[in-house]
Amino acid sequence: MLNRVKRLLQGTELKRKVYTGSFWIAVGFGSQKALQLASNLILTRLLFPEAFGIMALVNVFIMGVAMFSDMGVRPAIIQARNTDNPNLLNTAWTLQIIRGTVLWGILCGLAYPASLFYGEPDLFPLLCFCGFTAFTAGFRSIGVILSERELALKKVMLIKLSGQMVGVTTMISLALTFKSVWALAIGTVCGAVTEMLLGHLLLRIHRHRLCWDTAFAKQIFHFGKWIFWSTIFTFFSGQGVRMIEGRFVSTEILAMIAIAGTIAWMFGELIERFMSNVLFPTLSRIHREEPGKFASVLIKLRTRIMFATVPLFGIVSLLSVFIIDLLYDDRYAFAGQVLSILAINSAIRTMPQIYQNALLAQGNTRLHFITVGTLAFSNILGLVIGYYSAGILGMLIGSGLGYLAGYCVTLAFVSRSGWVSVKWELLFLTVIASFALLSFNFHLGEFSWK
Repeated sequence: MLNRVKRLLQGTELKRKVYTGSFWIAVGFGSQKALQLASNLILTRLLFPEAFGIMALVNVFIMGVAMFSDMGVRPAIIQARNTDNPNLLNTAWTLQIIRGTVLWGILCGLAYPASLFYGEPDLFPLLCFCGFTAFTAGFRSIGVILSERELALKKVMLIKLSGQMVGVTTMISLALTFKSVWALAIGTVCGAVTEMLLGHLLLRIHRHRLCWDTAFAKQIFHFGKWIFWSTIFTFFSGQGVRMIEGRFVSTEILAMIAIAGTIAWMFGELIERFMSNVLFPTLSRIHREEPGKFASVLIKLRTRIMFATVPLFGIVSLLSVFIIDLLYDDRYAFAGQVLSILAINSAIRTMPQIYQNALLAQGNTRLHFITVGTLAFSNILGLVIGYYSAGILGMLIGSGLGYLAGYCVTLAFVSRSGWVSVKWELLFLTVIASFALLSFNFHLGEFSWK
């Protein structure tokens, strides 16, 4: 696929950057997923299932608060034309630090009410402690964003992988000793601190200092005003559903859903990383320099990405029970049944995302927000209606139908831009539907919904 991508793009420099950037995304993603899988297999044998359910809630709150306050610093810098001005970059870094500090305070404030709401006393200290990762994120090097803008991703991937390795090593070491959920919490914080420090040590392409330039702050806020709302709804169409599911099911069942969701979204995460770190910077550059080529490049890239990934979701759905039985012990067997549905949901969820990145690359943050908001609303509505109609089975299937409704609305909006090929959209939907029918036929009779 990378060779085809090269032929689609004009200019030797851009070809090289896209090719090498895609290579490092693939290498970094593969390495991180292999490390995550290996650590999960070890940790699930050292800790009790409820520990992963509690940490799933902790992570949802951390991600939720972070996304509820996203000012769009990263996309604003990637899309901007004046990144050669250090005051812009230092103002952005100062905004990051202020935001990270406020986020930690908010998480500490939410910790006790959350522990009461979910009936989990451990949530209180865990959220306060793990919230430190939000504070740490505020000090991340702006050099990471500049490297992503120029598709210079080798060091970025090495930094992220190193942080993950430190976190995983810490988790396993502490789990062997204490057999406690705190092993996961301490490892998470150690990994975040390591990643932040390495960013400053290895990416010295900008000299950081505290700065406040009102004009540049307004530039960032102007671009990010719709990004703020978009990320809120992105949260609710992704990890945010865990907060709702956590109210409907026990932490043990939530752990099964979280494990299945991680596997189901593995290829979706790869697509997200490719779009965020390669596709978005590339389309932003094409929009700035050669806007006439934007639509043709987008259609061809999307077609090839969907051809390469949609069948993979279907295969995971078909092999779901086998995958969980192979990787986990009998306590996690229920996750295999969940995985068969979540893999299909993930395939549907990827369908509108390239269009959303294209809108962002053009600076059309308002329409980007509308499509993201529609997807989130329809997903949550489908999930809640599904649960009250048919329990856990209905909840999971309803979520997928919600994604489908949001995708259809996105198509209606972007079709005006000449980006949509009806024949390819129908083909991809037919492939997803075929895999869904096969998988549900194989596994539906085995479901033992609790």
